[in-house]
Amino acid sequence: MPRVTTLSDTESARCHIEGALCLLPDGSGHRAERCDVLVVHGCIAEVNPAGHGAAPSPGDRVIDATDCLLVPGFVNAHSHSPDNLIAGTAPALPLEQWSLACAAARGAPSAREIYVSALLGCIEMLRSGTTTVLDHVRFADHLDADGLDAVANAYRDAGMRAVIAPVVADRPLADTLPLDAEDMAGLPSCQASSAPQMPADEQVARVADFVRRWHGTEGRILGAIGPSGPQRCTDALLMRCGAFSQAHGLLLHTHVLETRAQREMGRRLHGGSTIRHLDERGLLGRRTHLVHSVWVDDEDLDRIARKGAAVVHNPVSNARLGSGVAPVPAMLRRGIRVALGTDSACCNDSNHMLETAKWAALLHNTRSHDSSDWIGPQTALRLATRDGADALGLGTVTGAISVGLAADLSLFKLQAPGLVPLHDPVQQLVLSHARAAADLVMVAGCIVVRDGACTRIREAALWAEAQAFADQRRSVARTAPAIPAHPLFAPLAHMHRRIHALPSLTP
Repeated sequence: MPRVTTLSDTESARCHIEGALCLLPDGSGHRAERCDVLVVHGCIAEVNPAGHGAAPSPGDRVIDATDCLLVPGFVNAHSHSPDNLIAGTAPALPLEQWSLACAAARGAPSAREIYVSALLGCIEMLRSGTTTVLDHVRFADHLDADGLDAVANAYRDAGMRAVIAPVVADRPLADTLPLDAEDMAGLPSCQASSAPQMPADEQVARVADFVRRWHGTEGRILGAIGPSGPQRCTDALLMRCGAFSQAHGLLLHTHVLETRAQREMGRRLHGGSTIRHLDERGLLGRRTHLVHSVWVDDEDLDRIARKGAAVVHNPVSNARLGSGVAPVPAMLRRGIRVALGTDSACCNDSNHMLETAKWAALLHNTRSHDSSDWIGPQTALRLATRDGADALGLGTVTGAISVGLAADLSLFKLQAPGLVPLHDPVQQLVLSHARAAADLVMVAGCIVVRDGACTRIREAALWAEAQAFADQRRSVARTAPAIPAHPLFAPLAHMHRRIHALPSLTP
């Protein structure tokens, strides 16, 4: 393990990481080079060839990293922290039915449950080398200030860098789905109704209040706004979100065309392409995140490229839910910015970004015999680091081992399965080491993982509390109706069979 000498793990103004095998930015990829890295006040001040770094002064932290691979902290550009507490509960179902199952499993969590759930994700992400996350937060049918505060407090306490995008939506569930009369046969209309939605103005006002209280906290916690998806929001709400994003210079983060059913719903609502609809309303731009973007066509991709919007690719959850494969090679050929996300731990079963990078690197090998269309480990690692940071508006803050950027860094042991014998550090990190744990992790120069464990979280106590919450939920669930009893469950199954029988482009 790296040997650390200092009076304090978190307060030293200067830190010398000596002799690490560093993955440095090199064109569109990374190169491995032995370096000494000097960190001053949380930022990378120098990157020198090994043995040529500045000499330590008394009181400096010194890390002997000669047996380590130094990697920029990974950027998870799409997650849902409230689902960490219900990981492992979702059956194998398409997204629309999966969502019903998750809604029942989530219940109405307390602020403490929300906090614990977010910290569970922090542990998994930090221990696997992820230092930055965008959390698309929805934990109820309303935006609760205490719940949002609980999420932000978790990231602050864990030491992570986080962008928090509260989810807003104002269409009743049945109005977001391409259900026909034949799908709803035998179902009284009253059974498909849902609770009244919070007015659009009030939702945006609550997001604004959260942003006022938390944006910029400790230089690590940022706010954003997260319309759930165009089919789940009225145009009035979408336009308010766009105005809010523009006025405050914040990200607009939304699910788009994740499933074939969503594309069909977009046609019904907007008379054609959902991407065109967003574009015509001025909602595509550098701050726009189009999460998933599986069921897009060439015209959609051209619009996204022209407006500079970013796509967040979630290969594992797309496969888990049978949603399809996003056309990432076509996106990259057009110069579209692409980041990677794990998505919910309830539809991925993991918050591990190296695993996501491996899926991104290999998935397209099955789609084309032309190897120039393959993503490969170099590109996948770039998407998981500096391209992800750029998409989050943090390209001048994090994402690479470069002078002037924050010291968001992960050290992996070189003497480990998957890295011995060492031939190609990038390929082996992404493809062979894809479930590895980092030995030491820094965020803004502060050690948040040491010897493979989080330094700011009492892990064992948190796991015990999370298990107690889960046990309590299971006890309550034994007396609750089964998920298939939801009135829309059977209509959704019929809808999927009908839609997938239609001729269509395959994503």
